[in-house]
Amino acid sequence: MLQLFHNPKIDFMSKRRMWVGVSLSLVAISLVILGTKGIHRGIEFEGGAEVQLQYAATPDVGAVRDTLGKAGFAGSLVTTIGKPEEHEVYIRVPLVPGAKDQDLAPRVVASLKSAQGAEAFVVRSQSYIGPTVGKELVKKALGAVLGSMAGMLVYIWIRFEFQWGLAAVIALVHDTIITLGLFSLFGYEMSLPVVAAFLTLVGYSVNDTVVIFDRIRENLRAKGGTVASLPELINTSMNQTLSRTILTSLLTWIVCAFLFALGGPALRDFSFVMVVGIVVGTYSSIYIASPFLVVWQEWLGARSKKKAALEAPRVVAKKVRAGKV
Repeated sequence: MLQLFHNPKIDFMSKRRMWVGVSLSLVAISLVILGTKGIHRGIEFEGGAEVQLQYAATPDVGAVRDTLGKAGFAGSLVTTIGKPEEHEVYIRVPLVPGAKDQDLAPRVVASLKSAQGAEAFVVRSQSYIGPTVGKELVKKALGAVLGSMAGMLVYIWIRFEFQWGLAAVIALVHDTIITLGLFSLFGYEMSLPVVAAFLTLVGYSVNDTVVIFDRIRENLRAKGGTVASLPELINTSMNQTLSRTILTSLLTWIVCAFLFALGGPALRDFSFVMVVGIVVGTYSSIYIASPFLVVWQEWLGARSKKKAALEAPRVVAKKVRAGKV
């Protein structure tokens, strides 16, 4: 197996409170951004029209975009699709206030024919998505994301323990909020492919977390199920899986970075989520999910001591009544 680091001994847990503080700050900032800027939703959620055209010659995407802007179709997305020699253009137009929604796609085609000539292109397809359908898609998208998180909680609960599943879900919520905050900050558009990107990140991040959890469990079993220091055991486990974590995440991130840089406008929103989410997800597997196990153990320990302190006077009183003291 390829090892990026040879016998690393990084003390991750000693800085856990600092990194948890950083994460809480980033989550708070992301929530403020989402609350003030919101998320720019695509036509799948807001309603609009999609048109696919095939030009007789190489199309000028900039000219098409300018023509639509002058015709009153602000915010239109225009991009080439398919093979370059096929000269195909894909257009997405949001709903225009005050216009008849059903006529949106035909009016887009008519405005382009008026400016470029009727022989410049042929219409391959055109469709309309109403606002009612968009609202239904919003509900289904939210249901898919929340359902996937609930499924991950149950899966890890069954495979490990409840608190391990809870730790993974907390890390997922952390990843989703921070990625959404940056997504909103840079003004990208929420669409069905972007929802697919978030679902991909849920699976990817949990897979990374499960690998670390599996090693923690193996090391815990090797010590007979009990350890003097859980943070030390977690440090050992994360150092043992560090090369795998970095290599897997780095290679996937490089592919997504190239997709973001070279994939064009049609893939920009999707690839942005992947580029940011992989970094945040890798970070949370190390500094959010695993430290939560330590926090849980500390909470259980404090709870046991408090219970013992409350029970001590009762035990003494019982012994006095029994004449044993």
